[in-house]
Amino acid sequence: MRPRRCRFFFFAFWSLLFASISGSAIAQKFEIPPTLPASILAPPTLLSGNGFHVNPQVPTDGLLAHYTIKSDVGTFQANSTEMLQVRVAEIPAIVELTNTSKTGIFAKSIATNAVRPVQAAGQMVMHPVETVKGLPEGVGRFFGRLGLGAQKIQEAATEPEDASAGKKAGQVATTTGRATRDVFGYEQERRELAKNLHVDPYTTNPVLSKQLDDFALVAFRAHVGVTTTMAVFIPGSMAITATRIVSQWVWDTPKADLIVRNQKSLEAIGVPDSQIRVFTNNSQFPLSVQTAFVANLSRLKGIPGEAETVTLASTAQSEEQARFLTDAVGMLVRYNDTQVPLARLLVRKAIVGQDRNGAIVAEAPVDYVSWTSDVSYFAHRRDFKSHDRKLWLTGQLSPLAKRNFLSLGWTVYEHTDPIPDAVNDSQE
Repeated sequence: MRPRRCRFFFFAFWSLLFASISGSAIAQKFEIPPTLPASILAPPTLLSGNGFHVNPQVPTDGLLAHYTIKSDVGTFQANSTEMLQVRVAEIPAIVELTNTSKTGIFAKSIATNAVRPVQAAGQMVMHPVETVKGLPEGVGRFFGRLGLGAQKIQEAATEPEDASAGKKAGQVATTTGRATRDVFGYEQERRELAKNLHVDPYTTNPVLSKQLDDFALVAFRAHVGVTTTMAVFIPGSMAITATRIVSQWVWDTPKADLIVRNQKSLEAIGVPDSQIRVFTNNSQFPLSVQTAFVANLSRLKGIPGEAETVTLASTAQSEEQARFLTDAVGMLVRYNDTQVPLARLLVRKAIVGQDRNGAIVAEAPVDYVSWTSDVSYFAHRRDFKSHDRKLWLTGQLSPLAKRNFLSLGWTVYEHTDPIPDAVNDSQE
């Protein structure tokens, strides 16, 4: 009997060991972010229309999709579905301004006021890429290992003292020149034109931004109104990442007043002055997105972690990161208002909520999540394990990522709207 027992235990031991090794191998099987058909990432209205189409194959980086838009007025890159919405909505405005620039009144104004004509939009290319390789760090930085504690975040969000004098001088010169125009109405002309075209006056699209500059300068110098007859609007698109009321603030409020509004809102929730300066001076946050971020965060007033949220936002290194954080806060607002009130915000590399029932609430404004090492680390975070865990996404998980999140005990919600409910009519 002894040899038989020994063989039994020997077999059982190696079976368990093999199962353990196999389970570990499965858990550590990571995906290479795929290139996917555009049709499974975005609605048809954003993929083709009058004068534009999106490349049918879209590379992903593990979290976001990277679209290339080909249009009659140029080639544009959109490094998320949200940016695709923004850029597609800008194409009719570029077409409208391009056509208007050919009219006699505008041409005469250019000659009279020595304003350089708008460059042919069709000759301008906005950083097209064939692959996501070599792109600056994306929103994946918010999912990786907890390399940033509170002190590290604070240091990263502190403006360096040794900025080059040349850079500072250039910034002062640019700011001074724009401020002179703003005092005499140039900035108002630009905002009104953007409003008529249903676009963001603080757009980072270099083609549209230059057109807004040129047309506003003509109107300012020549005292002539720029008449537009916008007849095209892309269904499902957004002018800016904001609600209707925030869009109105951006269009109707002078730039300086909007900055002051944001600063006072941050002061009201207890953000230190030094941190407010760093946040508001972060050039990666367009003023429109900054305003949406502050509006969203103000709706969580009184919830511990707000100041740390601003500190993390101050470290945004790209517009994609700025929009990601803005939408994440907006999604937490929706959860707070419609699910369970939040007890606190847990801010390290990401902004995560914890509700009054103790549940961890992770809000991710992403397009397509692959099971990468960073995503695996986030899913396995030890400080989350003893809690009920909820993951809300604006996009979707890959089949492997979804299986793994569910097996780890997460409750997953896909295809969630990033804009908080009832915000359109509730703010004043």
